[in-house]
Amino acid sequence: MLPTSIWPQDIVSEGSYCTTRGSKAKLLNETIDVPGLEFVQVDDIATDDLTQALKDVYAVVHVASPLPGRTSVDDTLNSAVTGTLNILESTVKAGIEKIVITSSFGAIMDPSLVPGFSGKTFTHADWGVVTREEVEKKAEDPFYVYFASKVLSEKAIWEFAEKHPQLDVATILPGFVFGPYADHYPLPTASQLGTNGMIYGLVTGGTPPQPPPFVVDVRDVAKAHVLALNVPRKPIGEKRYIANSGNYTWREAVTHLNKVRPEIKTAPPSAFGDLPGPAATLDNRYTTKELNFGEWIKPEQTIVDAADAVVALEKTWSA
Repeated sequence: MLPTSIWPQDIVSEGSYCTTRGSKAKLLNETIDVPGLEFVQVDDIATDDLTQALKDVYAVVHVASPLPGRTSVDDTLNSAVTGTLNILESTVKAGIEKIVITSSFGAIMDPSLVPGFSGKTFTHADWGVVTREEVEKKAEDPFYVYFASKVLSEKAIWEFAEKHPQLDVATILPGFVFGPYADHYPLPTASQLGTNGMIYGLVTGGTPPQPPPFVVDVRDVAKAHVLALNVPRKPIGEKRYIANSGNYTWREAVTHLNKVRPEIKTAPPSAFGDLPGPAATLDNRYTTKELNFGEWIKPEQTIVDAADAVVALEKTWSA
């Protein structure tokens, strides 16, 4: 699932399937009915037989990957790399040609936070460089492990595509994903906030660490996945699409929240220090043109909508 637990309504049509890790029954009991959507339980994405899940499927959208710090290095890499390869192999066996896979901006730069403050402009043609041995040496850094897993996973995706040219592969590379929750999906608990946990930190008066200030709305990430399904075939490796609406710091975020949501008591803007270097830029022009994307949701709107969502969500925990 996407980091903020939203399923793109536009992608659901008659005969659509959504795989779920964990209890299928729990989702069926809690999820508001979405016409045409069925759930298929997959317990281990790296080893499970996906034949039944992919029966009569036209296209696959793969968005699952453990968030930083949630699993061990081996589990993270196995889910990101082995799990993705299992899906690709199962897709080929099922005779499915179209597949869209969620990658990350981390795949286009070396897997540390430093390049995010390099002042450089990164495009869909850029790549991070890392080895599994290097990841194991930095196992204590969950973000390094996560971004490294995205580099290794996407490298594996395109190597597989080279060997199976019948596949029509696209990858989506989002910045940090924030935004509201889907009204047809179970709301998360306090331990399931994903990247919206950073927004919850802001609205509760905290000062989360400043990651590279790449901000994209979860609704735009979903939109990019849907649009990528309709792009005609291109040479292998060209269908990589950065999903990012702009740079936005925590200082800018709380300044705007104080203006439009004065009832939310954030830390003062002065509590947020300077960036450790000039912010890099994720160039989304290729995505905007190739996907005929239209307008991106502005970062300030994304942050406000995410803040409203987590404030409302906190009330459900109390209830």
